[in-house]
Formats: sequence, structure tokens, C-alpha cells
Amino acid sequence: MKKIILLLLIFNYTSFSQDVLLQLEEDKITLDEFKHIFNKNNDDVVIDKAYLDEYIELFINFKLKVKEAKKLGYDTVATFVTELEGYKKQLAKPYLRDDQFNEELFDEALARIQFDINASHILVNINDENNDESFSKISDIRREILNGKISFEDAALKYSDDKSAVDNNGNLGYFTAFMMVYDFETAAYKTAIGDVSKPVKTKYGYHLIKVNERRKAVGERKVAHIMFKIGKNFSEEKLNESENKINKTYELLKNGDPFAEVAERFSEDRSTAVKGGVLPPFGVGKMVPEFENIAFDLSNPGDFSKPFRTDFGWHIVMLIEDFPIELNDDLYLKVKTGIERDSRNKLSSDFMSKKLKDQYNVKVYKENFNSLRKVAVKDVSKTTWNGKSAELLDKPLFKIEGMIFYQNELTDYILKNQKGNNDFDMLYLDFFDKSLFTFEETQLESKYPEFKTLLNEYREGILLFDLTNKNVWKKAVDDSLGLIKFFSSNIDNYKWDDRVEASIYKCINLNTAKKVKSLLFKLNRGSIENKEILEKINKDSPLNLEIISKKYLRGENKYIDQVEWKKGISKDIKDNDGSYIIVNVFNVLPAATMTLNDVKGKVISDYQKYLDNNWIKYLRNKYNYSLNKDLLYSLIK
Repeated sequence: MKKIILLLLIFNYTSFSQDVLLQLEEDKITLDEFKHIFNKNNDDVVIDKAYLDEYIELFINFKLKVKEAKKLGYDTVATFVTELEGYKKQLAKPYLRDDQFNEELFDEALARIQFDINASHILVNINDENNDESFSKISDIRREILNGKISFEDAALKYSDDKSAVDNNGNLGYFTAFMMVYDFETAAYKTAIGDVSKPVKTKYGYHLIKVNERRKAVGERKVAHIMFKIGKNFSEEKLNESENKINKTYELLKNGDPFAEVAERFSEDRSTAVKGGVLPPFGVGKMVPEFENIAFDLSNPGDFSKPFRTDFGWHIVMLIEDFPIELNDDLYLKVKTGIERDSRNKLSSDFMSKKLKDQYNVKVYKENFNSLRKVAVKDVSKTTWNGKSAELLDKPLFKIEGMIFYQNELTDYILKNQKGNNDFDMLYLDFFDKSLFTFEETQLESKYPEFKTLLNEYREGILLFDLTNKNVWKKAVDDSLGLIKFFSSNIDNYKWDDRVEASIYKCINLNTAKKVKSLLFKLNRGSIENKEILEKINKDSPLNLEIISKKYLRGENKYIDQVEWKKGISKDIKDNDGSYIIVNVFNVLPAATMTLNDVKGKVISDYQKYLDNNWIKYLRNKYNYSLNKDLLYSLIK
């Protein structure tokens, strides 16, 4: 992207009329094309003939350079093709999604994130060999619960494959949008309080969900805590000791001791104790339920809880700041980012895939699919397929309009992805969807003029950068002999005015200035250096003295301009901040010619301009072009 930013002008094209403004060899640039470019870059300037003349010259230079790059075959170089393809994929993304569907996903997620759900669940793992068996089991459990034969909590304890049910009876605590997989989240938000959902399938298995409570989202909180640790192997004596410590700490807080100081002195969570016990902000589902519930029950900043116990230890929590859910740009960005990162993104892709499938003529060669599946499906399920059994299979799998996709392309895709997904049929469907998007990318330029315009902008931008880098920017740096020759030919442009070589001593007060001045007499006799002066004066404080030494031009430093340009120590100059300035002039340098090292950066810049101007002259002689100035001036308002 930086290559594009470096360009002098970015040009953009939309619909074109037949009025030719500029003809460059066989290329014709119409007035409408130029108008769009011009208006894009000049919407706040006064347009007159002089301005148009200047702008059109830059435009012609740009077009000439692009023409030369194409003539030299830069648009066929592998690095160019690869780079443009990368930009093309990025530019294509907005065209490969359905805006209306995505907007519906956004609205749905935004509505959900404003509420927290407390729910319990029962999980039945999926039997890979007999999916129906797993579904039948979860359905039977639901029937038992609805018929009153067993409570949801007892059923979770008895049947759930989520082993945490032993401790929580299936209760997951509070959660909000993006914290669960999408299908589970959707069922939870659509199930009424107290009801049990129908079986919900996710990648983890089949679930039953019971919604216990629904509340307005609490957002996030920032708290500090004091903790005394406990563990499963703690003796009764050690457990009592932790409880006694937290109670005594609580008494200190009630008596007015600052929370941060007590946390720093006593808390056994040393990672937070040094920060006054402060934890990073957190929302629902990020802490153990006991800790979370106490933290969100506190009303006002500065309020602290009574001691309470979790599996990790005894705690006291103090509220520092509350971050409620608010409808603002931060929340909208959070929702948008959440959609891009979770399984909703796959929903968007699936919707667009179906839309494209309905839009194009697709032919599937089932016999060729079956022949590949037969030799691969078993080993793919074990993630051990090496593709050798399909080496000779290269027949068409399916055709999208005129583009054919072959068996060996699916083979390559499976070999790259089987460890992440060992279901042959799912891998095939993924490959089919990606192929649809691949085909759609080839159609974007013809379907969307603005996409063609934007891609051409990047194409010409990369070409211009690559050729300009070779002929101007890189050449000016690498061509040392050419640089020296250019410098010698233009030596009169690189001269020093009168300068003075001096040190400026900024002293914190008058007493320090007197000490410095006495040392400067020694310095001028050669018996001491600035480094030693700095060490002596700043022995007690590094703020006493600051020394700056260099060669100065007039107007470059206000203190230098106030003293007489002759060797020696100046009078004291009192600055507005109360400090005292002493200037020690070592040498007065008359006007002189610069060396290349003195001004190399400027010479390189000037050399680049020189190379660019010569290149433009060469291109203007090489290519025929004509400009219709009457058309150009019609842009004057």
C-alpha cells in the first residue's frame, strides 16, 4: 500500500464520454475520465487556466510513465503480477459479501449485546458413526424434563457430557453476544425464561439450553481486589489462617486504611498487589461466578465488599470504575469486529455462496466426484491421506459458466486442509464455495465499473512506482559517480553562508553561570573539556547545566544571534525561564563551498529531480500525444 501513497497523484476512472481530451499513441483519455480525476483531487480550489495548465502537465507525465512501464513489460513481471493480485483480493472483499445480510447480522448482534443471558445446558457428544443415536439421546432427555420426570439440573448431573456439570449442575453463568458459538447463542437468546430449547447442534455436540434469567447488559467493570490464597491441599489450619487474614484486612479497610495501601502490603496476589490490587476491566463470563457477582453488585466507585470465598481464595473487591453498555462508535466497532471473527463470518460467506450459485450456470460431474471420494474419504477421515491414490485423477469436478475446476485441484485443497477438517464432503463443499468466489473475482471488472476503476488505479500506481524507483529514486542513491558529477556541475548551489562554531551553556541560575564561566577560561586554555565541565556542574543535579555545541548559521539560534561573532566568552544572557545563557565562540567560519558529505541528502533530492525531468523530456520525445485545450478549459466555472 505504501507504494501507492508515494505517488504524486492518484487517478480514478468511472463512466466515460466520447470527447477525447488527451490522445497518447493509441490510448484515448476522454473529458469525463479526466473530469472525474480532476474533481476528485481539486474540489476546494479556484480553477483557472493557469491551474488547469499545471495540472494537465502532471497528468500527461503520469500517463507517459505508465505507458513506458507497459511498453517495457513491467506489467508482466512476476513480482508485479503477485503484488497486484494481492491488492485485487483486498479490493474484491466488499464485492464478495451481501451488504443487506451483513447489516441484518450486525443489527441482530447489536441487539443481543445489550442483554446478558444466564443459562444452563446439557451436552451430548456426537457419535461420529451414528449421528442419529446422539440426536435420539438428547431428544429423550428433553422429553423426560418436559414431562416432569427429572429436573433440568438433575438431568445435567446425570446425562451431560460436559463434566463441569458435576460442580455447577450445567449452569454456565451469564454470557452475552460473541461469547458462545453462534448457534448456541441464537438458541439461548430465542428461548423464553424458564423454557428448555429444542436440541441445538454445534461443533461440540447436541445441547439442551434452559434460560434462567435475562437482564440488561452490565457492561464492564474495573475493580481492585485483595486476596489470600487457598488450595485443595490446604489443611484446616491453613484455611482458617487465610480466613483470619481476610477478616483482619477487612477491619483495616472499615477503619479507613486506603484500599491500595492495604492491597500492596498484604494481598497474596502479588502481580496486582504492587498496583494497589487493580485488575484489568472485565465483563460477564470472564471471572468465576462468585467473584463476578460480587463485583457487579457494588454500586459506587470506592465501595468494597465483605470478604467472600472462591476456589482460588478469600477476596475483598473494591469498585473503581463502571463501563456500562452505550450505543456509540466503540460499541459499533466491537460488534463489527466480533462478526468478522466468530462463526457469523461463515454465515455471511455461506449466504453469498448460495446467492452466486443461483446466479451462475453450474454443472457438477458427479461420477468424477464419486471416483475421487472413493479413493480418499477413508484416509481423509483419519487425516492421513497423502494423495497418491488420486495421482491419475485429473478430470473435471464441476464447471461454473466457462471455468472448469478439476479433481487434482480438490486433491491439493484437501492435502492442505484435512488436518483442520477431516470430513471429505465438508472439504469438498468448502472447495466448491471458494471456487465460486474465485470465479466471481474474475467477473468483478465487467460487473462493477467502479471496481475496474479502482483496480486500474492500483495497477498504474504499482507500475509507476516500480519504474520511477528504477529510473529516479534508487538510481539517485546507487549511482555514486553520477551523483558526484551532478554535485560538481552544480557546486554553486551548495555554499555555506558565514557561520560560527560555538558552544551554548544553559545554566539553571546565576550562581551556576558564574561557576561555568570560571571553568570556560580553563577550557579555552585547553586544560579542560566540555564533558568535564558538565560532570562537575551536574554532580548534584542533572538539571544544573545543558551544553549544545555545533556550527550555526545566522537566524538558526536566538542566543547565537545575540552575541558578537568573535572568539571568546559572551556576556551572560538571562532567559525568560530564569536560566542564564553563556555562549563560547571557538571559531568564525567565512562563507565557503560545501562538501558532498555536508549536503548529501539535499544533493540526492536535487539529483532525483534532475533525473525525473530528463526522463520526462525523453518520454515526451518518444511518444506522440495531443491535447484538446478547448475541452480542458471547459472545466473553468
